[in-house]
Parts: sequence; structure tokens; C-alpha cells
Amino acid sequence: MMSPVPAQSTPRERQFSSYRTLKYGTLADQVGDLWLPEDPEALVVLIHGGFWLPQYGKDLMSKLASDVVSRRWACWNLEYRRVAGPGWKDFNSTLQDITAALHFLKSPDFPQGLPVALVGHSAGGHLALWSQLSPGASPEPCAVISAGGVLDLCYADEEALGGGAGAVARFLGYRDVSSLKREVSPIDMLPPCRVNSLPPEEASRGTVPRARIGLVHGKRDDVVPPEQSVRFLVSSTCARVPCELHMALDEGHYEVLDPKSVSWRAVISMAAQSAKTAAAPETLGILRKGQGVPCRATCRPSGSVADTAGGARR
Repeated sequence: MMSPVPAQSTPRERQFSSYRTLKYGTLADQVGDLWLPEDPEALVVLIHGGFWLPQYGKDLMSKLASDVVSRRWACWNLEYRRVAGPGWKDFNSTLQDITAALHFLKSPDFPQGLPVALVGHSAGGHLALWSQLSPGASPEPCAVISAGGVLDLCYADEEALGGGAGAVARFLGYRDVSSLKREVSPIDMLPPCRVNSLPPEEASRGTVPRARIGLVHGKRDDVVPPEQSVRFLVSSTCARVPCELHMALDEGHYEVLDPKSVSWRAVISMAAQSAKTAAAPETLGILRKGQGVPCRATCRPSGSVADTAGGARR
């Protein structure tokens, strides 16, 4: 029997398959792959998922990185310390790495002055939104997009997402989630609901991100159920924080890792719209003054994606 002939890459695939691995820290997992086309128009930061476990790494996002750079956008595909991996002490190791990797964008290795979009999948969606809901978030991107993200850690813990004792319990070292929720759970880091009268100390808590918040979720996701994104959308709307949800009706958790998927097209659309808005001359002054780029929740049909601003489409 003849051996199969290896598939030959096309010139286009070869053109967008090279990158440099850069260290943003001294430890083995404090690295990222920088994909840099000529004259990039924007920069996309990719944060992979895998329930914060060490057996899942940045290679999960390599096809997406190649797609990003084919659009003349630079791409920073992150690695970070994960549960029980090399150099990992507790959940703060992971959070510190995300912060350090984003600060590293200011280094001379990166093109400066470009619109930046953060895109995270699954646990990476948690980390992307966490980074912008933390006080003093830097840098401030034009968009932060969660695809199938774990955004409500208390609810995820109740549902034991990730199997066994549950991914959230492992990530937090089996500490009480409710005692940490305002430090680590994106939905609980939002400002409180504005329809209620609150004491001053409650009314002032929480962070309003300056980035456009986008959520993408497969309606058939049985790994991280779409309720994670729907609950975040409801809480953000109640807190008057603009947010939009795109529900891919016929996709699950992993389809977004395919550049041809409906979910990934929704991610790219959000990133492109935000980058275009951020680069427009009338918004440059807003950005320099440190004010947020205007954005709004949307509710419009777009083929097989349901854009929802008030709940899941049934």
C-alpha cells in the first residue's frame, strides 16, 4: 500500500505561518508567539482555554493566529502558567501572567499605536474579561471578546464544569469561590445593578471597562453552557455596561477554533468593527484623553448567528 502523499501548503499558508516566540517573564510558560505581517492595521491578543489546565496550551489557537495575520493584523498568542504546571503556585500565578503579558505589549518588539483587541476562548474568555474588569487595567484595548467563556465562576462551580471536582475548584485551590468572586469572577466584578438604591460603598464598587465587550457562544455548547454568556449579558445590561452577545445557533464549544466557523466570523466581525472605530480620526482624540470608544448593545439577525441584547434566543 502506498503511503499517503503529504499535503502541500499553499503560498498563502506559508506566508502566514511564521512567528517569533517571545518571553515576557523568566519562567517556561511566560511566553507568547508574535505573528507580525508587514504594516499591520491592528493587534489581536489570543488567550487559549482548557479550564486552566497544563495539558492545554497556546497551540490550540495557532490556526486562529494564522487567520488573524492573513487579515494584516498582528497577533500575540499567549501562554501562561496553569494549574499544577511549572512555576504555578495558585490562581494568582495565572492572573499575574495575563497582566504581565498585556503590559509586555508596550515593549519595542510590538508595533505601537495600533488598535488592540483581546480574544479569549473558554477559560481564556474568563482571563480576557478579568483583565479588563480589574482596577487599573492596562493596556486598554478597543475590544475584549469572550468566545465560550467561563464568566460566572460561582455558577460554574455549582455546575462542576470541567469534570470531577470541577475546574473552578481546582483553579482556586478548593477555596470558597464566593469569598473570592469579586476578585476573580468577571460577572461579580461588574458594577451593581443600577435599578436599585444602594449604599455608597456598594454603588461605587465594580469596574466599567472602556473596551467594547463582545460575547460569542455556541448554543449547543455542552462544555461551557451558553448560560455563562447570557448571565453576564443580563448583569452587564443591568449595570448599564454596554455588551453584545452573538449566539451561534448550530455550533458548540470547539467550533470557534476553526477559522471557517460562524463563531469565529462573529469574533472577527466584532474585532474589525472595534478596530475601525478606534482608528477613525474622530475617535483618536477620545482615545488620547483616556475615554472609552463608544459602543452599544445590538439586536439584529445575521444569518445563523443570533445577536442578543436581552437573553438567549429560544
